[in-house]
Amino acid sequence: MEYFINGVGIISPQKTFDNDVFLNDISVYPNNVLRCITPDFKNFINPIQLRRLSRMLRIGLTASKICLTDANIDRPTGIITATGYGFLEETEKFLTELLERREKQLTPTYFMQGTYNALAGLVALSMKCTGYNNTFVSKGFAFENALQDAMLQLADDPGGNFLVGAFDEAASVQYKTGMRDKYYKSEWVQNLDLFESKTIGTLQGEGAAFFNIATYPSPRTWCQLTDLKMVYSPTDAKELSEELKSFLTVNNITPNAVDVWINGVSGDIERDYLLTNIENSVLQKTPQLRHKHLSGEYCTAVSFALWLGASILKKQFIPDVVKVPTLAFPQVLETVLIINQYMSKNYSFLLLKRH
Repeated sequence: MEYFINGVGIISPQKTFDNDVFLNDISVYPNNVLRCITPDFKNFINPIQLRRLSRMLRIGLTASKICLTDANIDRPTGIITATGYGFLEETEKFLTELLERREKQLTPTYFMQGTYNALAGLVALSMKCTGYNNTFVSKGFAFENALQDAMLQLADDPGGNFLVGAFDEAASVQYKTGMRDKYYKSEWVQNLDLFESKTIGTLQGEGAAFFNIATYPSPRTWCQLTDLKMVYSPTDAKELSEELKSFLTVNNITPNAVDVWINGVSGDIERDYLLTNIENSVLQKTPQLRHKHLSGEYCTAVSFALWLGASILKKQFIPDVVKVPTLAFPQVLETVLIINQYMSKNYSFLLLKRH
């Protein structure tokens, strides 16, 4: 069965909320935290409702509305969201108040807006969608599981269309915890210099991205989502390479036939080693792109890569800021392969084709 991305809406640390603009003006961050650049929320959300929403709910709801407007759809068949850690800032506020007030007279808003499925419920209420509604909270595989769920739902209901989204925030409490585990760099690194720093750790990022997925194309189709595969904690480079070769063989394509691939390396010299091996072996002759110097690293950062791949196939243009200029890039782009890794445990392959 074929799956098509018919609409996209994304808010990220770059100016991506306008689908008519494609990485024209790059945002530079001098520290190790990349936070979302947001549009004017009043253009998308009622001001009365707006004042009641947390920052991340505003971002997520706006991204979903941009997506449905782009797809020219009022109401999807179902809504599926994905997150690694949910709304940590709201959860932190609730727990802090819980301790300070000794569990008495607590504000319910922090708890309600801190649950994992708060965004999926808010989007459904805003669009009056009473269909399938699910949220995946599976760390580095959350978005891949959401995509897979949408594909399974569409196999049962080929006439439907699903709004599939991902969100994660750059919460300070997560940054502090990540620093203890050496997830983030101990020295300050400008985001555009990320891949020149040969040290442990990466940059903290965040974002919210939504995609309208259906089994039929439309005049607004961005690309075809051909297949995806997840590989958990491969033992060595050989295992990951074999998994990739198998994935490409199943989809009747050779490594040399892939026009470009989006490398999910995060600038972490320790956790990138398996993808570095792929870069120097299986995909040695395939032009390469990178994106985590623009998005930062977070559980669902692969959603930024999906937006990047879909944009490249639709617009037939590759911004210089994502290119790794070691090989010549083809003039016509038909196939994009995404290989993502999160903390060297969660690896995924996504194959996109031009429609």
